[in-house]
Amino acid sequence: MKRIIFLLTLTCSTLIPLSAQCANEIWAYLYKGEEKYFPTTSPITDVACFSASVDGDGRLTGGHVTPPSLPTQNLRYHLVVTIPWNTTLAHIYLNPELPLRDRIIADIVERSKGFDGVQIDFESIDAADATNYLRFLAAVKRALPKDKLFSVAVMARWKEYRDANPTDAFDYASINMIADRVVVMAYDEHARGGTAGPIASLPWCQKIYAYAVQNIDSDKLIMGIPLYGRSWQKETTTRAFRNQEIWSDLNTRQVEATSSSSTGGHYTYSTRVNIDVYFENLPSLKAKMQLYESQPTQGIAFWRIGQEPLNFWGEIPK
Repeated sequence: MKRIIFLLTLTCSTLIPLSAQCANEIWAYLYKGEEKYFPTTSPITDVACFSASVDGDGRLTGGHVTPPSLPTQNLRYHLVVTIPWNTTLAHIYLNPELPLRDRIIADIVERSKGFDGVQIDFESIDAADATNYLRFLAAVKRALPKDKLFSVAVMARWKEYRDANPTDAFDYASINMIADRVVVMAYDEHARGGTAGPIASLPWCQKIYAYAVQNIDSDKLIMGIPLYGRSWQKETTTRAFRNQEIWSDLNTRQVEATSSSSTGGHYTYSTRVNIDVYFENLPSLKAKMQLYESQPTQGIAFWRIGQEPLNFWGEIPK
Protein backbone atom coordinates (compact mmCIF):
# COMPACT_ATOMS: atom_id res chain seq x y z
CA MET A 1 0.00 0.00 0.00
CA LYS A 2 1.42 3.38 -0.98
CA ARG A 3 1.78 5.83 1.86
CA ILE A 4 0.34 9.31 1.37
CA ILE A 5 2.42 11.82 3.30
CA PHE A 6 1.34 15.44 3.68
CA LEU A 7 3.81 18.28 3.60
CA LEU A 8 4.37 21.92 2.71
CA THR A 9 5.58 22.79 -0.79
CA LEU A 10 8.40 25.21 -1.32
CA THR A 11 6.08 27.92 -2.60
CA CYS A 12 2.74 27.20 -1.03
CA SER A 13 1.57 27.12 2.56
CA THR A 14 -1.34 24.74 2.04
CA LEU A 15 -1.06 21.05 2.80
CA ILE A 16 -1.01 18.79 -0.26
CA PRO A 17 -0.23 15.12 -0.81
CA LEU A 18 3.46 14.36 -1.32
CA SER A 19 2.69 12.30 -4.40
CA ALA A 20 0.82 15.17 -6.02
CA GLN A 21 3.56 17.81 -5.93
CA CYS A 22 6.85 16.74 -4.35
CA ALA A 23 9.12 13.74 -4.49
CA ASN A 24 7.67 10.43 -3.30
CA GLU A 25 10.99 9.55 -1.68
CA ILE A 26 13.68 11.76 -0.21
CA TRP A 27 16.94 9.93 0.24
CA ALA A 28 19.97 11.21 2.14
CA TYR A 29 23.43 9.69 2.42
CA LEU A 30 24.89 9.28 5.91
CA TYR A 31 28.53 8.56 6.74
CA LYS A 32 29.19 6.16 9.59
CA GLY A 33 30.27 8.27 12.57
CA GLU A 34 28.27 11.32 11.44
CA GLU A 35 24.93 10.29 12.91
CA LYS A 36 25.03 13.39 15.13
CA TYR A 37 24.40 15.52 12.04
CA PHE A 38 21.13 13.80 11.20
CA PRO A 39 18.30 16.35 11.50
CA THR A 40 15.73 15.84 14.24
CA THR A 41 12.97 16.84 11.83
CA SER A 42 13.14 16.50 8.06
CA PRO A 43 11.26 15.05 5.07
CA ILE A 44 13.84 12.25 4.68
CA THR A 45 12.27 8.86 3.95
CA ASP A 46 15.36 6.79 3.08
CA VAL A 47 18.81 6.75 4.67
CA ALA A 48 21.67 5.49 2.48
CA CYS A 49 24.28 4.24 4.98
CA PHE A 50 27.67 5.01 3.46
CA SER A 51 29.54 2.77 3.09
CA ALA A 52 30.70 -0.80 3.31
CA SER A 53 33.72 -1.13 1.04
CA VAL A 54 35.16 -4.18 -0.68
CA ASP A 55 38.75 -4.92 0.35
CA GLY A 56 41.50 -6.68 -1.59
CA ASP A 57 40.25 -10.10 -0.51
CA GLY A 58 36.70 -9.44 -1.69
CA ARG A 59 35.31 -8.99 1.82
CA LEU A 60 33.13 -6.15 3.05
CA THR A 61 34.84 -3.83 5.50
CA GLY A 62 33.84 -0.66 7.33
CA GLY A 63 30.51 1.09 7.22
CA HIS A 64 27.40 0.37 9.23
CA VAL A 65 27.02 -3.23 10.31
CA THR A 66 23.45 -2.56 11.40
CA PRO A 67 21.20 0.46 10.74
CA PRO A 68 22.07 3.44 12.96
CA SER A 69 19.77 4.70 15.69
CA LEU A 70 18.34 7.99 14.42
CA PRO A 71 15.78 10.39 15.91
CA THR A 72 13.28 10.04 13.06
CA GLN A 73 10.78 7.20 12.87
CA ASN A 74 9.58 5.23 9.84
CA LEU A 75 12.83 5.49 7.90
CA ARG A 76 14.07 2.91 5.44
CA TYR A 77 17.76 2.05 5.74
CA HIS A 78 19.93 1.04 2.79
CA LEU A 79 23.35 -0.58 2.97
CA VAL A 80 25.60 1.19 0.45
CA VAL A 81 28.46 -0.91 -0.96
CA THR A 82 31.45 0.73 -2.66
CA ILE A 83 34.79 -0.26 -4.13
CA PRO A 84 38.06 1.69 -4.35
CA TRP A 85 38.47 3.96 -7.38
CA ASN A 86 40.61 1.48 -9.29
CA THR A 87 39.59 0.02 -12.65
CA THR A 88 41.96 -2.94 -12.27
CA LEU A 89 40.43 -3.92 -8.93
CA ALA A 90 36.95 -3.44 -10.37
CA HIS A 91 37.82 -5.82 -13.20
CA ILE A 92 38.96 -8.45 -10.71
CA TYR A 93 35.91 -8.02 -8.50
CA LEU A 94 33.46 -8.36 -11.38
CA ASN A 95 35.08 -11.25 -13.23
CA PRO A 96 32.73 -14.23 -12.81
CA GLU A 97 35.62 -16.66 -13.38
CA LEU A 98 37.40 -15.43 -10.26
CA PRO A 99 36.30 -16.31 -6.71
CA LEU A 100 36.03 -12.73 -5.43
CA ARG A 101 32.72 -11.95 -7.12
CA ASP A 102 30.76 -14.67 -5.33
CA ARG A 103 32.48 -13.81 -2.05
CA ILE A 104 31.42 -10.16 -2.41
CA ILE A 105 27.84 -11.13 -3.15
CA ALA A 106 27.69 -13.50 -0.19
CA ASP A 107 29.01 -10.78 2.13
CA ILE A 108 26.48 -8.28 0.80
CA VAL A 109 23.61 -10.66 1.47
CA GLU A 110 24.86 -11.39 4.98
CA ARG A 111 25.48 -7.74 5.90
CA SER A 112 22.14 -6.62 4.47
CA LYS A 113 20.02 -8.70 6.84
CA GLY A 114 19.17 -5.79 9.13
CA PHE A 115 18.61 -3.29 6.31
CA ASP A 116 15.61 -2.51 4.13
CA GLY A 117 17.68 -2.34 0.99
CA VAL A 118 21.07 -2.51 -0.68
CA GLN A 119 22.71 0.02 -2.97
CA ILE A 120 25.64 -0.73 -5.25
CA ASP A 121 27.84 2.32 -5.82
CA PHE A 122 30.68 1.10 -8.04
CA GLU A 123 32.08 4.06 -9.97
CA SER A 124 35.43 2.94 -11.41
CA ILE A 125 34.03 0.63 -14.08
CA ASP A 126 35.88 0.45 -17.37
CA ALA A 127 33.90 0.08 -20.59
CA ALA A 128 35.51 -3.34 -21.10
CA ASP A 129 33.83 -4.53 -17.89
CA ALA A 130 30.35 -3.23 -18.76
CA THR A 131 28.84 -6.67 -19.34
CA ASN A 132 30.34 -8.18 -16.18
CA TYR A 133 29.12 -5.14 -14.22
CA LEU A 134 25.54 -5.71 -15.38
CA ARG A 135 25.83 -9.43 -14.65
CA PHE A 136 27.11 -8.61 -11.16
CA LEU A 137 24.15 -6.31 -10.51
CA ALA A 138 21.74 -8.98 -11.69
CA ALA A 139 23.45 -11.59 -9.49
CA VAL A 140 23.17 -9.38 -6.41
CA LYS A 141 19.51 -8.73 -7.14
CA ARG A 142 18.82 -12.47 -7.45
CA ALA A 143 20.71 -13.27 -4.25
CA LEU A 144 18.85 -10.74 -2.10
CA PRO A 145 15.54 -11.58 -0.43
CA LYS A 146 12.57 -10.36 -2.44
CA ASP A 147 11.65 -7.78 0.20
CA LYS A 148 14.99 -5.93 -0.09
CA LEU A 149 14.90 -2.77 -2.20
CA PHE A 150 17.80 -2.96 -4.65
CA SER A 151 19.23 0.35 -5.85
CA VAL A 152 22.18 1.30 -8.03
CA ALA A 153 24.01 4.63 -7.96
CA VAL A 154 25.20 5.70 -11.41
CA MET A 155 27.53 8.39 -12.67
CA ALA A 156 25.94 11.44 -14.28
CA ARG A 157 25.55 10.99 -18.02
CA TRP A 158 23.92 13.02 -20.78
CA LYS A 159 23.08 12.43 -24.43
CA GLU A 160 26.23 13.97 -25.91
CA TYR A 161 28.44 12.04 -23.52
CA ARG A 162 26.70 8.77 -24.31
CA ASP A 163 26.89 9.42 -28.06
CA ALA A 164 30.62 9.97 -27.75
CA ASN A 165 31.07 6.95 -25.42
CA PRO A 166 28.63 4.29 -26.67
CA THR A 167 30.33 1.48 -24.71
CA ASP A 168 30.28 3.36 -21.39
CA ALA A 169 29.64 0.94 -18.52
CA PHE A 170 26.77 2.99 -17.06
CA ASP A 171 24.10 1.82 -19.46
CA TYR A 172 21.07 3.41 -17.85
CA ALA A 173 18.51 1.40 -19.79
CA SER A 174 20.07 -1.95 -18.88
CA ILE A 175 20.57 -0.99 -15.24
CA ASN A 176 16.95 0.13 -15.16
CA MET A 177 15.88 -3.41 -16.07
CA ILE A 178 17.70 -4.81 -13.03
CA ALA A 179 17.33 -2.29 -10.21
CA ASP A 180 14.31 -1.21 -8.16
CA ARG A 181 15.77 2.31 -7.94
CA VAL A 182 18.46 4.09 -9.95
CA VAL A 183 20.15 7.02 -8.20
CA VAL A 184 21.67 9.42 -10.73
CA MET A 185 24.59 11.27 -9.13
CA ALA A 186 23.84 14.61 -10.79
CA TYR A 187 26.82 16.42 -9.32
CA ASP A 188 30.54 17.00 -9.87
CA GLU A 189 29.89 18.84 -13.12
CA HIS A 190 33.27 20.33 -12.23
CA ALA A 191 35.23 17.83 -10.19
CA ARG A 192 38.49 17.66 -8.30
CA GLY A 193 41.41 17.74 -10.70
CA GLY A 194 39.45 19.58 -13.39
CA THR A 195 38.66 23.20 -14.06
CA ALA A 196 36.80 25.34 -11.54
CA GLY A 197 33.06 25.71 -11.89
CA PRO A 198 29.65 24.95 -10.38
CA ILE A 199 29.10 21.65 -8.60
CA ALA A 200 25.88 21.15 -10.56
CA SER A 201 24.56 24.11 -12.55
CA LEU A 202 20.85 24.10 -13.33
CA PRO A 203 21.25 23.85 -17.14
CA TRP A 204 23.59 20.90 -16.65
CA CYS A 205 21.11 19.23 -14.28
CA GLN A 206 18.34 19.69 -16.84
CA LYS A 207 20.50 17.91 -19.40
CA ILE A 208 21.27 15.06 -16.97
CA TYR A 209 17.59 14.65 -16.10
CA ALA A 210 16.48 14.69 -19.75
CA TYR A 211 18.79 11.81 -20.58
CA ALA A 212 17.98 9.89 -17.40
CA VAL A 213 14.20 9.97 -17.82
CA GLN A 214 14.53 8.69 -21.38
CA ASN A 215 16.30 5.57 -20.14
CA ILE A 216 15.09 5.01 -16.57
CA ASP A 217 11.48 4.41 -15.54
CA SER A 218 10.25 7.50 -13.71
CA ASP A 219 8.99 5.36 -10.82
CA LYS A 220 12.56 4.10 -10.34
CA LEU A 221 14.41 7.35 -10.95
CA ILE A 222 16.06 9.12 -8.00
CA MET A 223 17.91 12.35 -8.85
CA GLY A 224 20.95 13.15 -6.73
CA ILE A 225 21.45 16.66 -5.34
CA PRO A 226 24.78 17.88 -3.89
CA LEU A 227 24.97 19.78 -0.61
CA TYR A 228 28.67 20.56 -0.69
CA GLY A 229 31.19 22.99 -2.15
CA ARG A 230 34.61 22.55 -3.69
CA SER A 231 37.69 24.70 -4.12
CA TRP A 232 40.24 24.91 -6.91
CA GLN A 233 43.70 26.44 -6.79
CA LYS A 234 44.36 28.31 -10.02
CA GLU A 235 48.14 28.27 -9.65
CA THR A 236 50.31 25.37 -8.64
CA THR A 237 53.38 26.22 -6.58
CA THR A 238 54.88 22.74 -6.34
CA ARG A 239 57.28 21.98 -9.17
CA ALA A 240 60.75 20.75 -10.07
CA PHE A 241 63.40 23.36 -11.01
CA ARG A 242 66.43 23.30 -13.23
CA ASN A 243 69.37 24.84 -11.38
CA GLN A 244 69.53 27.84 -13.72
CA GLU A 245 65.85 28.45 -13.01
CA ILE A 246 66.64 28.58 -9.30
CA TRP A 247 69.15 31.40 -9.80
CA SER A 248 66.79 33.25 -12.08
CA ASP A 249 64.03 32.92 -9.45
CA LEU A 250 66.36 34.22 -6.72
CA ASN A 251 67.22 37.27 -8.81
CA THR A 252 63.58 37.94 -9.70
CA ARG A 253 62.38 37.68 -6.11
CA GLN A 254 65.49 39.37 -4.72
CA VAL A 255 65.92 36.83 -1.92
CA GLU A 256 69.05 35.08 -0.69
CA ALA A 257 69.54 31.35 -0.38
CA THR A 258 71.31 29.55 2.43
CA SER A 259 73.78 26.79 1.68
CA SER A 260 74.69 23.56 3.44
CA SER A 261 76.89 20.70 2.37
CA SER A 262 74.45 18.39 4.15
CA THR A 263 71.11 19.63 2.82
CA GLY A 264 71.99 21.81 -0.17
CA GLY A 265 70.53 25.20 -0.85
CA HIS A 266 67.32 26.63 0.55
CA TYR A 267 65.28 29.80 0.35
CA THR A 268 61.79 30.90 1.28
CA TYR A 269 59.40 33.36 -0.33
CA SER A 270 55.74 34.29 -0.07
CA THR A 271 53.35 34.48 -2.98
CA ARG A 272 49.66 35.07 -3.56
CA VAL A 273 47.57 32.12 -4.72
CA ASN A 274 44.03 32.58 -6.01
CA ILE A 275 41.47 30.01 -4.88
CA ASP A 276 38.10 29.52 -6.61
CA VAL A 277 35.33 28.14 -4.40
CA TYR A 278 31.95 27.00 -5.71
CA PHE A 279 29.28 25.78 -3.34
CA GLU A 280 25.58 24.98 -3.14
CA ASN A 281 23.34 27.39 -1.25
CA LEU A 282 19.64 27.53 -0.46
CA PRO A 283 18.59 29.21 -3.74
CA SER A 284 20.54 26.74 -5.90
CA LEU A 285 19.30 23.75 -3.92
CA LYS A 286 15.68 24.89 -4.07
CA ALA A 287 16.00 25.41 -7.83
CA LYS A 288 17.20 21.83 -8.29
CA MET A 289 14.49 20.47 -6.02
CA GLN A 290 11.83 22.36 -7.94
CA LEU A 291 13.26 21.10 -11.24
CA TYR A 292 13.13 17.44 -10.24
CA GLU A 293 9.88 17.63 -8.28
CA SER A 294 8.10 19.28 -11.23
CA GLN A 295 9.07 16.34 -13.47
CA PRO A 296 8.27 12.62 -13.32
CA THR A 297 10.62 11.06 -10.74
CA GLN A 298 10.37 8.72 -7.79
CA GLY A 299 12.42 11.04 -5.62
CA ILE A 300 15.62 12.90 -4.87
CA ALA A 301 18.77 11.99 -2.95
CA PHE A 302 20.98 14.42 -1.01
CA TRP A 303 24.74 13.92 -0.85
CA ARG A 304 25.31 14.14 2.04
CA ILE A 305 24.02 14.75 5.59
CA GLY A 306 26.25 17.19 7.47
CA GLN A 307 27.25 19.15 4.36
CA GLU A 308 24.02 21.12 4.00
CA PRO A 309 23.70 24.92 4.41
CA LEU A 310 22.68 26.35 7.77
CA ASN A 311 18.98 25.79 8.51
CA PHE A 312 18.59 23.77 5.30
CA TRP A 313 16.21 21.18 6.73
CA GLY A 314 14.02 23.96 8.12
CA GLU A 315 13.74 25.53 4.70
CA ILE A 316 12.50 22.51 2.78
CA PRO A 317 9.11 20.75 3.11
CA LYS A 318 8.37 18.64 6.17
